Amino acid sequence: MQAAVASVGARLLAEIDEASLDEILASLRTGFATTTPGRNYAGEDSHTNNAVPTRSSSNRLKHFPIPGLNDLVQRHFRATQSAPLAITGRYRELLYVLVATLITSPHDKAVAIVDFDGRFDPERLLATAPAGEFPHVRPAVEPGDLDHVHILRATRGGVAHIANCLASMEQYMLYRPHRSRAREWWGTVVIGGGLNPASTAAAAASAQMAVTADWKGWLRVDRAETQSFGDMPVDEALADRDERQNAVDDAGWVATSPWGAFSFGTRGRP
Repeated sequence: MQAAVASVGARLLAEIDEASLDEILASLRTGFATTTPGRNYAGEDSHTNNAVPTRSSSNRLKHFPIPGLNDLVQRHFRATQSAPLAITGRYRELLYVLVATLITSPHDKAVAIVDFDGRFDPERLLATAPAGEFPHVRPAVEPGDLDHVHILRATRGGVAHIANCLASMEQYMLYRPHRSRAREWWGTVVIGGGLNPASTAAAAASAQMAVTADWKGWLRVDRAETQSFGDMPVDEALADRDERQNAVDDAGWVATSPWGAFSFGTRGRP
């Protein structure tokens, strides 16, 4: 009898251990929106408000307020049924433009960032020109806009650790006092972490992620090609250094994928 009970107990424990990670990941399959009413990054309290934010639909595909990018996300989703944007290459260049665009008018969103690399610099947003569907309405990022970029700097770990970090960010955005409670929470950006976006576990965990940025992704960011200056003596090359730099700055960046490409960061046309 005792052997039978022990056998049943062992089987139940095995089932619990097997299901625990899936249950953790399944609990993250949501998108979120803050709907209640003030500089603050994750972990810094500032303003107390007792209103409780609500969650947005978990099945809604995120809208990216950069037309070329949004088009590629839509194409990728139709082809793969996978929603998150997975960026690789010089991904921070695109992240800065995306976040700057989201937190400024006319979008006025809040963005959560789980940063496993520790290299996302919110101050750089102040020097980043937002992109947008409304070229005539493209204000610069103001210091107050940084109140709505919430960053959790985390150490690297496995899938369960990433899930725990995402859960902590969810708790913070939904229930802790911060100055973004009057704004919609657009979504979470995960930088680094080594989560393979093609894996089954990552697909479950990333259901609440809007963006992953790491060594592997379906959208690659590179410096756009510039016109060659040809062979020339060293003195002429040095004399033309400023012209070369201007050419690089004018070219901007290009994001490529199996579903197409778009340029951004071109001088005068972010």
